[in-house]
Amino acid sequence: MKDIGKTFYLETLGCPRNETDSEAIINILTASGFELILFPEKADIIIVNGCAFINDAVSESIDSILALRNKNKRAVLLVVGCLAQRYGQDLLKTMPEVDLLAGTGSIENIPEIITAGRSEVNSNCGFLGKNLYRKPHVTPQHYRYIKIQEGCDFRCSFCVIPALKGKSHSKKLADIKEEISDLPESVKEIIFIGQNTTSWGRDFNHNASLSDVIKEIAPIFPGWIRFLYFHPLAVSEELLKTMQELPDVVNYLDIPLQHVSDYVLSDMNRGYGRNEIENLLELIKSVGDFTLRTTFIVGFPSETEKNFEELCSFVEKSDIDHIGVFGYSHEEGSVSYSMPKLSDDLIMRRMEIISSIIEEKAGKRNEKFIGETIEVLIDGIEEGEYYGRTKTSAPEIDPVVWLSPAKKPPEVGKIYRALITDALGSDITGEIVP
Repeated sequence: MKDIGKTFYLETLGCPRNETDSEAIINILTASGFELILFPEKADIIIVNGCAFINDAVSESIDSILALRNKNKRAVLLVVGCLAQRYGQDLLKTMPEVDLLAGTGSIENIPEIITAGRSEVNSNCGFLGKNLYRKPHVTPQHYRYIKIQEGCDFRCSFCVIPALKGKSHSKKLADIKEEISDLPESVKEIIFIGQNTTSWGRDFNHNASLSDVIKEIAPIFPGWIRFLYFHPLAVSEELLKTMQELPDVVNYLDIPLQHVSDYVLSDMNRGYGRNEIENLLELIKSVGDFTLRTTFIVGFPSETEKNFEELCSFVEKSDIDHIGVFGYSHEEGSVSYSMPKLSDDLIMRRMEIISSIIEEKAGKRNEKFIGETIEVLIDGIEEGEYYGRTKTSAPEIDPVVWLSPAKKPPEVGKIYRALITDALGSDITGEIVP
């Protein structure tokens, strides 16, 4: 391929794992002499780090590709990550707007892929290289996502991730510690992520556990330490006690349950049933005071009206702090794709019903905070009003605290004490106190 220039623009879509990959792509390319710019119209190379987990994410990625190509018709357009891995050469055939592909296992080779003009999607091993960076490009200054694990050994019938990211594989503890030690003082929170962080270390040491990471990291990072994406079958009493005992580790559990009906969970191939869920919730309560977040899938092909009512009843009676709900996505390549799909109208109706239950519960939960003074990490400002999070909320997915204007505006990225004054649905409002 002829010399195509060295400036590149990067668009990131999807989950925080993609954000960490994008930071790595920027580091890899700049180390090879390329230059990141913020305007796609002027770039020699446009990179789209797209998502392909569900159909809606694929559609968003395709729309982004088309929009970027329309802005710049001369640039080399490279699609990386899950979207490239899932569709491979078919993406090149159906979308002439795309020039090159780099699959999930080819991120480190992106400079060569660009220079040689040759796509690479022959490995589905999700990227786990060291990601040393002091300056963030796609995340805020005050928190960082640290990816410590990729891939998955579980085989949920609705999921295509194992085909895109391969088997579970882990970042070495020494590399994780090196990433942490490279962070600037502006970082007040680190958020460890993976496809299933509770699988960390099992690929290179059967006795390794996520507790090992927690014990090693807590003494060297002075801010909030949060973990996302725990599989219910891998949450142990040891892990919970380790989190409870270390003060800087946020007592926040992100455990996707996906459903509570034994019948649906069996068809999902989740490996547990309602009884195991109840036992896990009891274990969590017995160990300490944790904030629990979970997600459920509504409209799985075999979900009957009775199964759905069971889920709604569970949600109404539970004391889970944060609940997300997703409509089932019929993904080609998944086991459940062979099952007859429920109608979109039925899935939407069920989504509306359970969402209203969740919203009502969130409002009642937040009323309990009124009158309390709690720490709030300021995340940003919107229309003149500052917003932030307590230790009980993760960025982008959980409710925020809206802070009324103060004589001295707070600084984004700093932690303040705030008196909670009101509850507004899923969010709460407050004012900074001395």
